[in-house]
Amino acid sequence: MTTAASLVGSRMSINESYPGLKRVHSNPDVYVIEQFLDDASCDDLINKAREKGTSRSPVAYAGWTEDIKDLLGLAASGPVSWGAILGAWYEAQGDAEASVPSLVLHALRNYAALFAVALVGIVVFTKFRADSLQNLRTSSSTTLDDLSQVGAKNFVLRASDLYGPTPSSSEIPAASFFEAPTVIQYEKDQVLAPHYDANRSADVEDANRGGQTLSTLLVYLNDVANGGTTRFGKLPAADYERQVKGERNLNIIPKKGDALLFFPADKNGRFDERTEHEGCPAVDEKWIARIWRHTDRVPPPFGLSDSSMEDHL
Repeated sequence: MTTAASLVGSRMSINESYPGLKRVHSNPDVYVIEQFLDDASCDDLINKAREKGTSRSPVAYAGWTEDIKDLLGLAASGPVSWGAILGAWYEAQGDAEASVPSLVLHALRNYAALFAVALVGIVVFTKFRADSLQNLRTSSSTTLDDLSQVGAKNFVLRASDLYGPTPSSSEIPAASFFEAPTVIQYEKDQVLAPHYDANRSADVEDANRGGQTLSTLLVYLNDVANGGTTRFGKLPAADYERQVKGERNLNIIPKKGDALLFFPADKNGRFDERTEHEGCPAVDEKWIARIWRHTDRVPPPFGLSDSSMEDHL
């Protein structure tokens, strides 16, 4: 029997000797990197995010193109087709001069009208679903792309050391494949519901931001005594000191300066559904910073500018 896990290939390569790197789950690999950022860098990221101001964290409707295609295919081969045929048959009742060509024309006309109605309904449905997804995430966030700031600079530098040069060319900065650091704030009771960081339709929907997300790097910017854990609902608990005790699933307690590293897709961009995760409800305020590493170079405004990387990295 073929499973989702058996279809996923190996992850992208990283610096396996990076200081503090500890694997807490294998296949799929999930790592904690202890003391990834120093306290001063963590504090600077929080302070700069406060100064810039945060807003409600956006939630992308990943896979909307596939959903529309599937719904249109279902409608076209089912209700629309049968409605067109039955409508043409009904219109022909009592018409002694009705012929096969006229029935076909009636059916085609009905098909076009019903298909248009179905298309409008599907667009309305996908818009409603996209709006509903926003309720899954109640945090606030902002991006920090100014690498003259010590926190953002150190975060990107350490991430570059962790991921290493790209296989295609060591001359291209590793940071070219990063989205700009995002700082996220969770206040009391704020959450991020179970979700995926990769996108089954990344080739289309994420083409302007570097394609598929191959890796997620989260850094906890403050200690969180209560709540705000990061939970992987499809992975078993880890034998690790910051694993939530009594929890059957992998669930990591935040610690200031530590990072969490995982791989939402394999090195070829194949989606890995096992990496579903969530930000559990915050009790104490929680701050994290995130970098997504993509398949291709990420252009501004999503990624870092060439001039910023040349001047500060």
